[in-house]
Amino acid sequence: MILTHDFETQSEADLMKVGAWAYSEHPSTRVICASWALDDSLIGSWANPDVAPNFECPSQKGLGRLMELAEDSDVLFEAHNAAFEYAVWHNVMVPRHGGPPIPVERYRDSMAVACYYALPAALDNLCKVLGLPGKDPAGARLITKYSKLHLKTAQRDIPPEDVEAFVGYCEQDVDQEREVGRVLGSLPEEEERVFVHDFRVNARGLGLDAGGIVTAREVVDSRAEELAADFREITDLNPGQTVKVLAWFRENGLPDLENLQKDTLGDLLDEDDLPSREVRDALLIRREHSRASTRKLDAMARQRGRDGRARFQTRYHGAVTGRNTGTGFQPLNLSRGFDKMDPEQLVRDIMRGDARWLNCLYGDTMTAIGKASRYWIVPDEGHRIVAGDFVSIEAIILAVLAGEEWKVEAFRDEVLIYERMAEKIHGLPVGSVSKETYPMERQDGKIGELAFGYQGALGAWRNFDHSDRHEDGDILGFVRAWRSEHPATTDFWRCLGDAALAATQRPGSCYGYRDVGFERVDGWLTMILPNDKRLWYWAPETRMMMPPWHKPRELEECAAGECGHEPRPTLTYQCQKEGRWRRVHTYGGKLTENAVQATSRELLKPAELRADRYGYPVILSVYDEVVCEVPDGRGSDEEFQEIMEELPRWAENWPVRAEVWNGRRYRK
Repeated sequence: MILTHDFETQSEADLMKVGAWAYSEHPSTRVICASWALDDSLIGSWANPDVAPNFECPSQKGLGRLMELAEDSDVLFEAHNAAFEYAVWHNVMVPRHGGPPIPVERYRDSMAVACYYALPAALDNLCKVLGLPGKDPAGARLITKYSKLHLKTAQRDIPPEDVEAFVGYCEQDVDQEREVGRVLGSLPEEEERVFVHDFRVNARGLGLDAGGIVTAREVVDSRAEELAADFREITDLNPGQTVKVLAWFRENGLPDLENLQKDTLGDLLDEDDLPSREVRDALLIRREHSRASTRKLDAMARQRGRDGRARFQTRYHGAVTGRNTGTGFQPLNLSRGFDKMDPEQLVRDIMRGDARWLNCLYGDTMTAIGKASRYWIVPDEGHRIVAGDFVSIEAIILAVLAGEEWKVEAFRDEVLIYERMAEKIHGLPVGSVSKETYPMERQDGKIGELAFGYQGALGAWRNFDHSDRHEDGDILGFVRAWRSEHPATTDFWRCLGDAALAATQRPGSCYGYRDVGFERVDGWLTMILPNDKRLWYWAPETRMMMPPWHKPRELEECAAGECGHEPRPTLTYQCQKEGRWRRVHTYGGKLTENAVQATSRELLKPAELRADRYGYPVILSVYDEVVCEVPDGRGSDEEFQEIMEELPRWAENWPVRAEVWNGRRYRK
């Protein structure tokens, strides 16, 4: 049995800033009302008598009935964005209203199903795509007026007529969530296991070093004040006075300066003909001051719960490939530390609380603080972090899926691929390139591997290499050299694109190349992975468009119409991109990237499940890395590596390896 439910709440905490868990723990947070429906039964509702002592719900069935259902282990509790309902139940309904604890295994999430099918996560947007009525706009007005007590205009006391309106809004949300369930159904059985695992991982949370975060923030503030004082000494202005600062630079020899973005300032600082030393100093200070942001540290502090852990910091299947995406303080986007440096050394230096000390040691205080961002994730006392990362996994899977046999064997023999590619694109003897002998050429080999695997060319190279060491013609030569060494991969791009177009144009037929297939299913084009899992592309259409490498804004020959590019049939579909639901186009290289990253995820998630099963509780996964919090004295790096490298039957001969480390702080 599935109970679909929804809470309406009010709080002085800002939900968008602190996240569901810290919001539910805030002492001011209270439930206004709750609504629920069991399978196809009528909706039941409850209004909190602490909020509305003289109000009785028109559909009142009593809080007791909801508590009975919570006691029934056969009842699954479903919500849209279930992290919120779980947090409210755990931190409000249990301690204040006598509710029984509901284990994470009994939660389901209609938002997770929407993400699985690559549809909008937000309920209102999802309903619109599915042709459902969506949320009542009156509800947003009620929430602004009564729920968001951090707003100066919000009201704490709710009159009976607005409590009734809240209940109606809550019931309508439950009804819409049930309709979504009827249209989309449940997750496939294997994916439901993954979702429950992810939910459990998010409920465990990440331990955060509160003292370190506070000290780091104070250091940033201190450095920002120093920089502002230095800037005022030169310009008589504060760095944040953008209009006046721009005017100062123009008056002092930079008449064409249009903005103060870091790339613009960086380009100017790379020039040798700046008008004066004070202009150069002002540019340097303004650039560093703009980086003196405490947003990441503030987000960590706000999301941290009473027990020191931040919960629900990732979203199940947030990307079309099935990989998780970050929420909250975005733990998937934290900066890497200094190469080969002990995390504890940098933490000790920061904990001195001296911005000048950091500036002397590291050349730049802000860089030092940024490099420590992963180190604030820490285990509980008596535990350590054990993490494993699949080595070069995307390159390996690309080679396997494409049938690039020489490269598969190279990975099996643990050949140094960056060095090998450097030798190929620079025409150097085999075995001649290393970090010591040809460091810059090796770097070119690495950039080529990162940039070219998904049909990238000049633009992709520039995204990875900002040094301007090479002319465009040289880079295009690298592209040709890389592709000549990867004939199976270039065939894979083309054949995958052709198969996707054929399946789009001929519903009911399945097309594919090697171990990747395509088939239209209802309103989607689906990509079928080697393990038969599918990716979903909504509302596919074929349209005549210029190819993605036609770039009139960047390439002179394209702008002049001399490139020879012609419109061609192009696969388009609808997805959430750049904050809105819109139609996008794709091509063979992009579909290849989707297939590779999705297949990588199909190795990662079983590894997470095994880790939990063998006593390595997972607290986070970051792309191709599994991060666990393990009691001291339990397990070993060697055992965890075996767990990571245990492959499913469909991938049992792939040359997959994992690197494992352990420590007292998260790093990578």
